[in-house]
Amino acid sequence: MCILRNKEKLSMLSPDLIQRRPYSTLLVVFACWKLILGLIAFTTPSPAYDTSTSLLLLQSNHDNASTFGVRFLKTICGSLTRWDAIFFAKIAEPGRGYWNEQEWAFGWGYTRVIAATRRVLCSFLPLDQLAHPYPEIISAVLLSNACHIASVFVLYKLAFLFSKSPQRAHVLAWVTSVLHILSPAGLFLSAPYSESLFSLLSFTGAYLYALSMKAVGSQQHMRGNSLTLCSAIVFAAASTVRSNGLLNGILFLFDFVPALLSFDLVRVVVLGVGGVLVGAGVALPQYIAWGEYCISTPPLRPWCTKLVPSIYTYVQDVYWNVGLFRYWTLSNLPLFVLAAPTLLILFASGNWVLRQSKRNTDIVFRLAISQLILAGMAIFSYHVQVITRLSSGSAVWYWWVAVKFIGEGDTMMRSSRSTEYRTLGWILRWMVMYGLIQGVLFAAFLPPA
Repeated sequence: MCILRNKEKLSMLSPDLIQRRPYSTLLVVFACWKLILGLIAFTTPSPAYDTSTSLLLLQSNHDNASTFGVRFLKTICGSLTRWDAIFFAKIAEPGRGYWNEQEWAFGWGYTRVIAATRRVLCSFLPLDQLAHPYPEIISAVLLSNACHIASVFVLYKLAFLFSKSPQRAHVLAWVTSVLHILSPAGLFLSAPYSESLFSLLSFTGAYLYALSMKAVGSQQHMRGNSLTLCSAIVFAAASTVRSNGLLNGILFLFDFVPALLSFDLVRVVVLGVGGVLVGAGVALPQYIAWGEYCISTPPLRPWCTKLVPSIYTYVQDVYWNVGLFRYWTLSNLPLFVLAAPTLLILFASGNWVLRQSKRNTDIVFRLAISQLILAGMAIFSYHVQVITRLSSGSAVWYWWVAVKFIGEGDTMMRSSRSTEYRTLGWILRWMVMYGLIQGVLFAAFLPPA
């Protein structure tokens, strides 16, 4: 991390080494950071603020597995199972699914992936010897960490496409990926939470769409259309994991209108199908819930009779009090202050990209639009503190910090003012310090979540 403190120290890591071994060097940084966070989770005292995890794991106290390795594993699982993770672990248990209506606020796609991961792991590991929900927690933790490192690698490829300077592309992409490792989401990217999987799917979908744009621009229409559909499928999967994955549909919208105006029917159909697929990722869990709650004898649940019967919207409204301006209370002011650094970075990076881009055909321009919308939604509708972990799935701000920090070699994207470097230094310090402090709070089951 010391190599990221200023531009001069970047030379401590050879650009040639980065170019030759980008993934192995990223893996080393990843392992070191995860080790630090893991030690924090393991050594933080048992929680006193909330006993939900203890109650969840109480059913496992009578199993016969008592070796040191198993006890260590259980301690880590207990430290990482906080807030939403409790619901994810329970929902993923075999034969359980979504028992209660309020549980439908938690990503359907993510719980299905946890369940699938558990089945795969149990085929060659004796996880079934542990009582529930330990197999689900272990599967989710392994899944989160695997998805995090995979998303780091994909972001490296995506940021490489962002670059306008071949001379700096490898270093710029590498620094961008390191920033994702040090994301302020911290332990949320290691715990049974959906952020890691969502980041991987979002970055992969964006990378495939960037390749499709490049192919179409080179008149390779069949390849471009195929990549567009592949991107849509990945984005659809992301939408089943988190509903804000629907914002990825903006990429398709930017191309759909010009294709429609130019009467490019093939491209219109491909983009239209792609957009529908992205939306289907959100609609599929709603349809499943509708079949469970709304095709039955009266009385039906209130949301069943809505024009658009969405259990997710209803649950967020009734059970979690999510809605326009609902979080704007004096008691929540500290949470807005906590989220302020993340929001400022999201808005600053998004606005910078919009000002610098000469045309809206750039992939980074479109991703900046979705990032700005997400930040705006966090301020006006969400529980605002969640933006700190939701931002982990936005590629633009990582790239912006990297560009501003090391420059990209052309006048449009060079940053040389000392005051700006000092600001960037504070951003890096904030990311690291927030990740460490948040790790203690998370493991101790202390707010904010």
